[in-house]
Amino acid sequence: MPRFGGTDIHDCFSVSYAEARSKFRSFCEAAGFSLEVRENPHAKGRDGEVLSSDVASKGPADAPNVLLVTSGTHGIEGYCGSGCQIALMRDGVFDVLPDQTRVVLVHAVNPYGFSHQRRVNENNIDLNRNFVDHAAPYPDSSAYEAIHPLIAPADYGERPDHWDGEVLNWIGGHGMDAFRQAVSGGQYRCADGLFFGGNSASWSNRMIRDIMENLAVSVRRFRFIDIHTGLGPFGHGEKLGLGNFVAVQRAQKTWGADVTDLGGGESVSAVVAGDIGGAFFEASGAEIDAAGIALEYGTQDPVSVLGALRWDNWLHAHDDPAGPSASAVKEKMRDAFYPDSAEWRESVVDQARSAVTQSINAS
Repeated sequence: MPRFGGTDIHDCFSVSYAEARSKFRSFCEAAGFSLEVRENPHAKGRDGEVLSSDVASKGPADAPNVLLVTSGTHGIEGYCGSGCQIALMRDGVFDVLPDQTRVVLVHAVNPYGFSHQRRVNENNIDLNRNFVDHAAPYPDSSAYEAIHPLIAPADYGERPDHWDGEVLNWIGGHGMDAFRQAVSGGQYRCADGLFFGGNSASWSNRMIRDIMENLAVSVRRFRFIDIHTGLGPFGHGEKLGLGNFVAVQRAQKTWGADVTDLGGGESVSAVVAGDIGGAFFEASGAEIDAAGIALEYGTQDPVSVLGALRWDNWLHAHDDPAGPSASAVKEKMRDAFYPDSAEWRESVVDQARSAVTQSINAS
């Protein structure tokens, strides 16, 4: 039964970062979570609001079993993650936790992208490419650099048909798999481009690492769910296993045999460098029973999703984010990462409920 009887599931979702944050904090307080605020000092929201990641905790501070659920690693995808986090509190999923279990919900890992309806942060950094060792040589991204002039041209807003044709020609010569890997695998040289991993650890990177490291001090069993949207069949949540092969096997014991091995080529996602799972396993260390998944909900076909990202990149790199083009571009982004569909919302919440329940109850 819902914990908040008068709340419709669709009321758990929001139309802005500010609304989502207010709802999340209210539900957390009513559900008995303690709250901590991590303010981003480097940027403001779309309407000038303060940007914060809210950290909600329930259960003993020294509990050996911990579940961490994050939303908004990719900014605009936080609309889905926030709605799921709130709906699970509404449904009473966290009302009675097993002994020695702690649940931590991080709302809006990337609050800038959430507020501005972007996938990236205030420095155009894709956070799921930012968790690399920035003191070491970066992964090779020469394939992206070669295609960057086609993917992110300054005149994309004037000649989209021409540039789309150039991209199709490239795919015809190299194949879709090579294109997907080149574009979305992560790159570290084109700061105005897509899937840019940055050249230093971002504020969100340092913030979530600190949370993970603090949680790992007393934990023996650590489970992690990072909620995403944009890849796969409409409304289906692919469970992307994070970490190496052994970690993926551990994830399959928790969430089922349908957890996919990203490194093994089983997923709709490209193999990426610097994802948040790396930070999770670094914090956990070898002595902790740690497993994590990215719960990736499908929205549109890949061409449409990439098109939305290209328009958004062009708007912020070469046009005016507050100008006449902005409204149409942001509509494309919402369609690509936050569908206005009752069926979709019900589906993502159902699957989030299942994954969270498995995390809490699995031995």
